[in-house]
Amino acid sequence: MEIKKKYFEKYLHSIAIEQIAEDYLKNGYSVSKEQHIGKYRADLVAKKGDETIVIEVKSGKMTPEKKDTIKYLSDYVREQGNYKFLVVFAALPEEKKLEIDNIESLLLNYIIHNLSDEIDELSTHSTIDEISEINIDEIQISEKSIFAKGTGIVDVELQFGSDGDQDRDMGFRANMNFPFEFEIILKYNNGALQIDDVKKLEFDTSDYYE
Repeated sequence: MEIKKKYFEKYLHSIAIEQIAEDYLKNGYSVSKEQHIGKYRADLVAKKGDETIVIEVKSGKMTPEKKDTIKYLSDYVREQGNYKFLVVFAALPEEKKLEIDNIESLLLNYIIHNLSDEIDELSTHSTIDEISEINIDEIQISEKSIFAKGTGIVDVELQFGSDGDQDRDMGFRANMNFPFEFEIILKYNNGALQIDDVKKLEFDTSDYYE
C-alpha cells in the first residue's frame, strides 16, 4: 500500500517536532515540547548549560495565529539573556531526479562569497550557515560544460544589532530557512568541478515579511 501525500502533510508538523527534538537530545540538550512562554506555547524549548533555544516549526500555510505566536516569541526572546529563537520550515522530502557530486558544497561556497542583497538586507549581519535539500530538475551536458537547474534550502543566521549590541544584550539572533532556485554552469578545472557561471540564483524571503 502506498501512503498518500495528504496524510504525510497532515502530520508533517508533529513529525518535524519529533525529529528536531531527537537531534537536540543527541547533542546533549534537554528538550521540552509545548512549553508555556507567556500566553503562548513554544513548539520546542532546548536547553544546555546557560543556552536556551526557543523553536517554532512552520509547516504549510502561515496562519494569522502562527504569525502572532512567532512575533510574540521573537519579542520575548529578544528580552532574555542567552536565548535564541529559531523558526524551522518543514517540508516533505522530494525524491531527487538527478545528482551532481559535491553540488551542495559548490553552491554553499558560492552563496557565502557572493551574498545576495535579498539575504543581506534582512538583518544587520546575515550569515549563511548551510544549504540543504538540493533538488536538481535539469542537467544539460556539453563537451566543455554542464548546465544544472534546481532548487534548495538555505539556512541563514540573522543578527539584529552590531557585535557590540550583542555583547550588551541589546541585539538578538534568529535562524531562518529560505527556498532558492538556481541555474548554473559547471566546468572541470584540473579534474575538479567548479561553478563557472551563475545564470540564476533567486531566494524566496517572503516568509520573513509575512
